Amino acid sequence: MKKLTTKEIRQAFLEYFQGEDHQKIGSSSVVPKNDPTLLFINSGMAPLKKYFLGKESPPYPRLVNYQPCIRTKDIDDVGDRHHLTFFEMLGSWSIGDYYKEKAVELAFDLLVNKLGFDPQKLYVTVFEGNKKLGLKGDEESAKAWEKMGIPTQQIVSLGADNFWGPAGETGPCGPCTEVFFDCGESFGPKWNPGEEFITTGRYIEIWNAGVFMELNKEADGSYKPLPLKSVDTGSGLERMAMIMNGLNSVYDTDLFVPIVNKVNELFSPDEETTYMISDHIRASAFIMSEGVAPSNEGQGYIPRRLLRKCIGALASHGHTTIDFNPLLDIIRDSLGEFYPSLIANFEFVQYEIKTEIDEFLPLIHDGIKRIDSLIPSIKDKTFPGNEAFELVTTFGVPHEVIKAHLDKLGYGLDEAAFQQCFENHRKISRVVKGSMAVGEDMDIEALLSEFPATIFDGYLELKSKSQVLGLIKDNNLVDKATGEFFFVAQETPFYGESGGQVGDRGSALVGDLSFEVLDCQKFGKVFLHRAILNQGEVKVGDKISLSVDEETRFNTRRNHSATHLLHAALREVVGHHALQKGSYVNSERLRFDFQNKSGLSEVELEEIESLVNKWIMKNNENETLETDYNSALKHGALALFGENYGAQVRVVKFGDSVELCGGTHAKNTGEIGLFIITSESSVAKGVRRIEAVTGMAALKLYQQKSRVLKESANILGTGVENIPGRILDLKKKSKPKKEESKISIGSVDYLATKEFEVNGKIFFLGHIDLEGDTLKSLGDQLIEKKEMDMVCLMGASQNSVRAFVWVKKDLSKKVKAGDLLKEIIKPLNGRGGGKPHFAQGGGGEASDIAKVFKHLLEVQEFISKKL
Repeated sequence: MKKLTTKEIRQAFLEYFQGEDHQKIGSSSVVPKNDPTLLFINSGMAPLKKYFLGKESPPYPRLVNYQPCIRTKDIDDVGDRHHLTFFEMLGSWSIGDYYKEKAVELAFDLLVNKLGFDPQKLYVTVFEGNKKLGLKGDEESAKAWEKMGIPTQQIVSLGADNFWGPAGETGPCGPCTEVFFDCGESFGPKWNPGEEFITTGRYIEIWNAGVFMELNKEADGSYKPLPLKSVDTGSGLERMAMIMNGLNSVYDTDLFVPIVNKVNELFSPDEETTYMISDHIRASAFIMSEGVAPSNEGQGYIPRRLLRKCIGALASHGHTTIDFNPLLDIIRDSLGEFYPSLIANFEFVQYEIKTEIDEFLPLIHDGIKRIDSLIPSIKDKTFPGNEAFELVTTFGVPHEVIKAHLDKLGYGLDEAAFQQCFENHRKISRVVKGSMAVGEDMDIEALLSEFPATIFDGYLELKSKSQVLGLIKDNNLVDKATGEFFFVAQETPFYGESGGQVGDRGSALVGDLSFEVLDCQKFGKVFLHRAILNQGEVKVGDKISLSVDEETRFNTRRNHSATHLLHAALREVVGHHALQKGSYVNSERLRFDFQNKSGLSEVELEEIESLVNKWIMKNNENETLETDYNSALKHGALALFGENYGAQVRVVKFGDSVELCGGTHAKNTGEIGLFIITSESSVAKGVRRIEAVTGMAALKLYQQKSRVLKESANILGTGVENIPGRILDLKKKSKPKKEESKISIGSVDYLATKEFEVNGKIFFLGHIDLEGDTLKSLGDQLIEKKEMDMVCLMGASQNSVRAFVWVKKDLSKKVKAGDLLKEIIKPLNGRGGGKPHFAQGGGGEASDIAKVFKHLLEVQEFISKKL
């Protein structure tokens, strides 16, 4: 067997298949293009689904390339000898050309005759079939391998592991045949026919030599023949390099050795942690080079999870400072030649990773300190599950970091109690949604699992006659109900909350009994109505008349349509990166979250507002059509990441705004009436939020503001247009006396406080909604009258944080106010300074004040060292 570098293996694979009449194509981004079934590209085939489905014709029937892949299901397995989160897939395809026998022939020829593998060390697997699903065994592939010279005793029939795909919930799939290399006796006992074929030790997969794409898995779970039969092969480059060079793990290959060595040089962790960091930093860098920033949801959650695992592991090993830049340099230099985005976006990757370290490392240290503080009180060497749950939810410490730290201390974790806390939290989050309040002990999915899909007929009608299929009362299915209860109807005009739009409310009539429907939620394909009946009772099987509140629905759909126009306006004014990250629409207002690094200027907000109102006045008709997903994209529809689209999708078009959406909408843009932005703010790092009102709510807001302006003008004795100038004149003439800015201690309402004592000296932190001069006055009083030794008051000013620190003069020689301020505002990445007894500064955003409170253990330690 030849010993080749990863670069040589990559090239040999390409050249072999090009010599067999395959056309080389470029690799695709790991971020799927308009494919909501995938979080990331996880196979070489995923970007080519359109060819296998027969939706488009390939540039050539035989193709070859290398494709970067992200497999999130392998994250927890990383650290062994061959699992990776990010890897390169060497792939070849036949689309409607050759099939099983030729595919096996090519695989054998490349492995044995070109790369020098010993066929006696090659084991192959084939699909044994599945009678339940009506899938036949793959005898053709087995015979093809025998024909090429693989002994019968080295051909293994397996079940689900040898039926590949689809890459998402639906799509092309079929039986596959995989090639495994026998690493020898040192890695485990020899396999014998009839025994379980274990693929984690002695036998390592080196190539899926043929996924035979002949079926398409439908949304209902059935399998239908594809219009043409195809072959998809894939070999993990790193794993192939490990085997060909006789190495113990993928981390011994030339791609990883420089990274592994640098990790050891910088941090000296154990082997498993070294491997984990090497993989996770490489995967994170690659994902972020494609423009995905760390976040708490969607694609961004993966680099955040990977990075925080690394940071947590190093913090647990006692590292107080972390710098991954030397690792990033190596990753860029080794892969930049093949993936230029690593070079083009390198500074973005560095910035995002440093930000994650700065934000998360202090939180991890707080969590680890909490674990250490609880250890002395634990007698049975089992850490309480409820405490671990609090560390996860309050401190943000990942579960795996907690376990790793406890392992290091020789303690276990009460996993059952932890999972119970997590399950209770999940139920509350999933089921108790606002007014629905189904009940934290109610397993709603289980209760609704036997009901058929609800027929929704509320796009065109607000009333319908139906039948009660089920009733839920006190968390149980019942035959009859009164008071407050939930019901499922055969069909309904009530929209079930989804896609950011709230559920409808209205009324119902059963016989002579009329009652209120308070809300409607959607669980899978079943709509659950919440109702209240004061007299009488409803029974399963009753005929029921349902009526949606017309005014509430009309206002809700007006706001929903406005979010579509707002999205289009944002993309036009701010840029195409301003994609929707979330929304909330009810009858009173709309909220729209979008991706953008910084806040919008007043000029940008005015331009967006004007553009939306311009489109409203055009009175564009709502053009709605239902079609398949690919056809929708061809019509220019915008697929929003995070939405789960089925085989059939609904396209909503208002002029230039075209989106996939299942919500209810205005008949034309003119129905929206008027659009006014009420606020723009930060929700999270890189995510902004616009709130707005439409229709009569917008008119009332305009009238209110107009009335206030007129009243202000009358008080100032000037015209509305002269108000700003008049106020400036008054400000210049009036110089408020110092005592006017004072405030008594007893009259203060703090938003949050924290007080602690260090060596007999008292420190006080207060978050308060007051301006700078008033804060200064209050701080002086706290030092003088409350006998505080050190005081820090913080408040928000124009969406940033201002902080003031006072230190008693007799203490300021040891603890200088400026030094204390800098320690306090570290989580804000802020700056400041001043005199030994008083300092001021600030930084960050208003929402970051909570980080300061979480940083107080470090502040306490800082003060202790100074004293």
